[in-house]
Amino acid sequence: MTRVRNTGGAFAGKLALAVGYLSLAAGLVVAWDAPASSYEVSIYAATPLEFWVALAIATAAAVGVSLRDDGQLPLALLLGGISALAVAGLPTIRGYHFYGRADSLVHLGWTRAINVGNDPLALFYPGSHLLSVSLSKVGGIEITRAMMFVMLLYILLFFICVPLCVWFIFPDRRAFAIGAFSGFLLLPINNVSTHLHFHTYSMTMLFVPFVLYVAFTHLLDDESRAAIGARLSDGGRTAGARASAHRESVGLKLGSIEAVPTTYLLPLLSLALVLFHPQVALNVLILLGSIAVVQLWYRRYRPGKSLAAHRALVLQAAVLLVIFVAWVQTHNGAFVRTADTMVESVMGFIEGTAGTTPRIESQAESAETIGVSIWEMFAKLFGIEAVYALLASGVVLAVATGRLDRLKQAKPMQSMPDVGSDVLTLLFFGVLALLPFFALHFVGSISTYLFRHVGFSMMLGTILGAVGIRYTLAALPVRFTELIRRGRPIVVVVVVLVIAVSAASIFPSPSVYLPGSHVPEAEMDGYASSFASQPADSGVWFGGVRTSSERYEQALYGAESAPWAEQVVPEPRDSGAVPETAMLDGLPAYYATLPDPDQRRDHYFVVSAADRGREISAYDSLRYSEAAFEAVDAQPHVGRIRDNGEVTVYYVDVSGASADRPAGENDTDGTADAAGEASE
Repeated sequence: MTRVRNTGGAFAGKLALAVGYLSLAAGLVVAWDAPASSYEVSIYAATPLEFWVALAIATAAAVGVSLRDDGQLPLALLLGGISALAVAGLPTIRGYHFYGRADSLVHLGWTRAINVGNDPLALFYPGSHLLSVSLSKVGGIEITRAMMFVMLLYILLFFICVPLCVWFIFPDRRAFAIGAFSGFLLLPINNVSTHLHFHTYSMTMLFVPFVLYVAFTHLLDDESRAAIGARLSDGGRTAGARASAHRESVGLKLGSIEAVPTTYLLPLLSLALVLFHPQVALNVLILLGSIAVVQLWYRRYRPGKSLAAHRALVLQAAVLLVIFVAWVQTHNGAFVRTADTMVESVMGFIEGTAGTTPRIESQAESAETIGVSIWEMFAKLFGIEAVYALLASGVVLAVATGRLDRLKQAKPMQSMPDVGSDVLTLLFFGVLALLPFFALHFVGSISTYLFRHVGFSMMLGTILGAVGIRYTLAALPVRFTELIRRGRPIVVVVVVLVIAVSAASIFPSPSVYLPGSHVPEAEMDGYASSFASQPADSGVWFGGVRTSSERYEQALYGAESAPWAEQVVPEPRDSGAVPETAMLDGLPAYYATLPDPDQRRDHYFVVSAADRGREISAYDSLRYSEAAFEAVDAQPHVGRIRDNGEVTVYYVDVSGASADRPAGENDTDGTADAAGEASE
């Protein structure tokens, strides 16, 4: 009877996987066949419903099969991983020209500059830009597409390495599955300071689990490697021997100097970290450096403990420190500016001239203005993250209080070797060392970077939270474990809902009061044509809604802060964003009364479809209303000179309006048309 039941269960699992893979394939075809034709303020609403239904079926199949303890787990996790990657890769699948605004447009300019032969080492973090250029040249694809593919590579690496880190700490099949689905949630992405577009801090943060996994394996001696290898070969079902025998006397030795593969790989990863983003490299340096110090302490004062027996990270941390210092010395300007800002913020807080988290307070006030509570925003952006943070905190507290050891003694956990417990303890000290550094970012202007470190913390929290879930399941009484086993359908529904809630916030959209980051090709062409059609004798002043033309100029011609900046000739001049009152009451009068006399002249005023979507749909007309956009068309001495469906360019005839004002006449069409013909 048992044999028949197992056979039937295996068949059901195979059938579920077949349905899941077919649904996933159908969903991908549907999404691929629905490319974006214009700016999309929400990628969720613009993607066909059939895609989401297909992904829900595929994810449910992956979760359901993963809950079974059989040989189909790899296929189930592969299905779940491809489904999660399909969601994260929607901008690429649906043919976006480019995905990412603000800083991403600056990075686009830098990458284009490198692509035409400029020195990449002049940048402070050229690693991801070089990868994009290489992929573009090798694959024969546009730079914009290459940058989007590079982002996907980081996400894929994150999906692979998070479960590996969890498995290293708790090496069994269930822990690996929990780690995999935890990684699929993409909890480090908060859309405040970490994003799924080409954002170098975010991408490097997703690279860190790979570094951590290699660092974990570097700790192992030969006996530990053999034990872990045995666990891997049998799926982690059997109990292993202790990770390694304690040495009788260790003292201050740095451990075995015999080279292992990680001896050579970790320095390369350290170099990559620094080139990808030195700020993330500094975080990892603090993490690994504190682990190395703890190892030395145990070797000196607790040589009989297993923590003293592992290969030390001292030399590897020193290599990362040398690379970091050498790189910063060649780019000390960028580093010194950041350090000065931090010192000024902390000193201002001590002196009482700088408050805590001013950016959060500003965003909270904006949310309240449109009738949204800060708690609602927190629940949407950080709800699942908060649960994992609590689980991770539970694991950290269990290590700190010794509860973990008592739990292991009270209920033997055969799948938990000493090496995993030791790694968890070392991670605890590493996180403890990071907390004061992160706390400094709560004050003054440096708090702008706070949510970057929240994202980094959630990268660690994803790993520790998954470990916490596995510990919780292992500590449950048998009757509760049996209850969960019988209620698998309910568990599947709950897990799919958690994944859906998390997926609903990985992209900015009006549901989380943020505009989509889609940049259509026509939008870039509209700005490029406007720059190219300026009068030859002098540059034109540009204005815009909330933002201006500066980012697009940087994307098209190279960022101004880059050493190789090549501005379009004549160089566009940027007078910044205009308030809503100017759009309602008259742009010519507004520009004629600007504080800077040099700016009191004719302007190009640019309005994009993205501006409308951002202000009206995402921000619920917080600063600009629909009436303000409509009013521009009807203003005297303001006329359209270009409109390609994505970008509308108005010529604001300030000089003509000033000349007509004394006579009380307003010529609406003649001046605008003449200006349009001249600029074209």
